[in-house]
Amino acid sequence: MVHGRFLLFLVLLASAACRTLPPGAECWSLDGRALTPPAPDPSAKAAQLEALEQARLELAVSPEDKNAVIWYARRLGYAGRYREAIKVLSDGLDVHRGDPFLLRHRGHRWITLREFGKAAADLERAADACRTTRDEVEPDGQPTPGRPPHSSLHFNVHYHLGLALFLAGDFELAERAWLDCLAIVANDESRVAVTHWLWCVRVRLRDFAGAEALVANMGPDMDVVENKSYHQLCLLYAGKLQREQIVSLAGSAGSALAFGLAHYRMVQSELRSYSFDPVQTSEPGIKARMDTALLDDGRGDLEALARAPGWSAFGVIAAEVELARWRQ
Repeated sequence: MVHGRFLLFLVLLASAACRTLPPGAECWSLDGRALTPPAPDPSAKAAQLEALEQARLELAVSPEDKNAVIWYARRLGYAGRYREAIKVLSDGLDVHRGDPFLLRHRGHRWITLREFGKAAADLERAADACRTTRDEVEPDGQPTPGRPPHSSLHFNVHYHLGLALFLAGDFELAERAWLDCLAIVANDESRVAVTHWLWCVRVRLRDFAGAEALVANMGPDMDVVENKSYHQLCLLYAGKLQREQIVSLAGSAGSALAFGLAHYRMVQSELRSYSFDPVQTSEPGIKARMDTALLDDGRGDLEALARAPGWSAFGVIAAEVELARWRQ
């Protein structure tokens, strides 16, 4: 699955994950910090605990109900109890072997815990199972009032598989997964999310024309309410929004936006200085010079983001990964 030049990176991540965690910690950051769940918002804590207890009771009553397994695991995840969520999903998979819904959710949580190889393995199994499983809309755990759910089983499987592969460093397979994802999008919310990541991976593959084509039809009038971070980034990539016009966001959306902006800054030197020329990029030493230039411009932004308290956000995880690649 993973190409040779990324194998050492995955081995290093796996060895770090094997260290004994201190009490209360869920995982290690990629720079060696023990990560503990942030304190819940006091205004939402009571409702969160009530929903979690209700989900636990429903699973206790119906232990073989797949939906009860999923919702208890989701509620545990919202509470920052990711390893417990994985245990619940693993128990569910003992009963519902190979189920793509359970594999998709467990793969997501392996990403949270920085275990990208395990995430990719689960999500690849889920993608195989999706070939014989009808797609269906997945309900939102924390819905936006007035907005219907916008993602589906197949979308989430391919989206998270692409992310796991991108974080593991296998850009070619990440692109393939995200193309599969893009092929089934049915709304603008999903379209801007996967287009952002596809743009990023195509730039990293030095397919600049392909990256440009992805965002050519992005417009400010798209029907996007929840994924404003990705929408703004796509407009930035298309040259239809200037960096100073971008509106900052909070929470995980803010982390996604911060990573996108840092990554965009990272690749500017490459976009300005290099064309996609196989002869040029195969010149001895040029790849190392390009990768160094890639990180230098955005490293400060990535370092700040990697230390953000919301460490379960994909943007924070991606920032940690880019810095870990640089240190390697």
